[in-house]
Amino acid sequence: MRVDPRAGAGVPQPAGFAALQEELRRGMKDLSARGKPPPYFIAYEVHDRNETNVMASYGALVQSTARRSRILDVDVRVGDYKLDSTHAIRSNDFDFSSEITGHPVPLPLTDDPLPLRTVAWSETDRRYEQAAERLVKIRTQRTLKVAEDDPSDDFAREKPVTYFGAPASLTIDVPAWEQRLRRLSSRFRGQAEILDSDVTLQASSANRWLLNSEGTAVQTGRNYVRVLIEANARADDGMELERFESFDAEAVAGLGSEEAMAKAADAVITDLKALRRAPLAEPYTGPAILEGKAAGVFFHEIFGHRVEGHRQKSEEEGQTFAKKVGQPIMPGFISVFDDPTLQKLDGVDLNGFYRFDDEGVPAARASLVEGGVLRGFLLSRSPTRGFAESNGHGRRQEGRSIVSRQGNLVVEPSRVVPPAELRQMLRDEARRQGKLYGLSFKDISGGFTNTARGGPQAFKVLPILVYRVYVDGRPDELVRGVDLVGTPLSALSKIMAASDDYETFNGYCGAESGFVPVSATSPSLLVQQIETERRDKGNDKPPVLPSPALTGKRIPR
Repeated sequence: MRVDPRAGAGVPQPAGFAALQEELRRGMKDLSARGKPPPYFIAYEVHDRNETNVMASYGALVQSTARRSRILDVDVRVGDYKLDSTHAIRSNDFDFSSEITGHPVPLPLTDDPLPLRTVAWSETDRRYEQAAERLVKIRTQRTLKVAEDDPSDDFAREKPVTYFGAPASLTIDVPAWEQRLRRLSSRFRGQAEILDSDVTLQASSANRWLLNSEGTAVQTGRNYVRVLIEANARADDGMELERFESFDAEAVAGLGSEEAMAKAADAVITDLKALRRAPLAEPYTGPAILEGKAAGVFFHEIFGHRVEGHRQKSEEEGQTFAKKVGQPIMPGFISVFDDPTLQKLDGVDLNGFYRFDDEGVPAARASLVEGGVLRGFLLSRSPTRGFAESNGHGRRQEGRSIVSRQGNLVVEPSRVVPPAELRQMLRDEARRQGKLYGLSFKDISGGFTNTARGGPQAFKVLPILVYRVYVDGRPDELVRGVDLVGTPLSALSKIMAASDDYETFNGYCGAESGFVPVSATSPSLLVQQIETERRDKGNDKPPVLPSPALTGKRIPR
């Protein structure tokens, strides 16, 4: 489902929005008259959230809270579109001044103009002084350093937009959910091998105001709900083991039934027990299948972060793909795009959906790879060589500086085979390489990747469920202690085949601009060669004191 960003026009402008708009105009006018140097751009962003969190553990309620908050971010730019106060300061030492946004500022919950304008006035003045001081350092440095490799402007010109969508609101039957979570979490009672477990409902109704001195005025609202079932255990050799399942949707009705959640909780228990008894995996190089969600996380980590536009520009970044536009970087049957305007895909709500990014630019599909050839990047209003305009991917968590980030990343192969055939191809390739088995990665918790020039251009992905798939057809064998490692160019070039079993991973991604909601969708992929290494197994033994579940006594509710 695609969303027309013009839809929803006609919703009245909130009183609080109008007050901030008036203060922004006043600040721009007065600072332009008095400031030396004057600002050329000011922007306000307000995040207004209503959040409900309910948590239960072993059948008992642990937390049940509701809170509302308003956060104001103020951006002030001094200089001009070509060179301004956000320009990177090149130094041999870490540049603490590059994070100039500072901490988010609490904004009064009222729509009374005076309190709102007072906070905005104070923060605008503070941010202007920071920007003016920083521009002096930037201009001085440009006379002392060699020319930069990418001479792109610091800020892209964009047409102002006006959009007032209906505010989001969410009603949660808290008592009913407290009872449901108690029932779900009670499934872990009596499971002596589980060290800790909980079931959590996270529900958020978020409204955003975006306004700037160019004339943009945007109001958007979105709901998000998640049920997270998580537990951990410890093997006899001290290795920490974790397992989780999540249900994500835009509305409570989309979360699914209690029965489905109960099955997920039982699967977590079963998998953790099996992992405790599973053998440790040996370091491995050879073929592997990355199943749907695992493949999505894999692409998010090793590819998605490396095509974020600001990484092509910063001289502190490795710039893996900066000069590879128009060149093949993966097999010809693979295409990849990122489209934040997708609200659903195959009936699944996508966590990375939004109508406008955090710079007020309409979200747009970014074609990244077409037929294996790199075509573009995820772009904010920070241009990079060959790309002067944003494609609506400037994002941040409150209080952080905006950079280009992923939204809804989708891997789209043009040639697919059924899952059973993909497994047979894995066996055949393992046999060809002289291996007793290939690996199948069924679930991945996340990972991290190094993109900085000062370190190795490598990634580490953290699998949860990994199986040996034997070439002689014996049953798959669960193993533990596997970390998937490698370098992006090598890993991407070795994709051999894809299946037709699309799955979506919904979650949050943390990077320079904080945590933002994302999704990654992919079918299962067969990779000709991956590399794994042993995970740190830890030093703590399982608990000496037996769990209450072993005492034979009923635990009071």
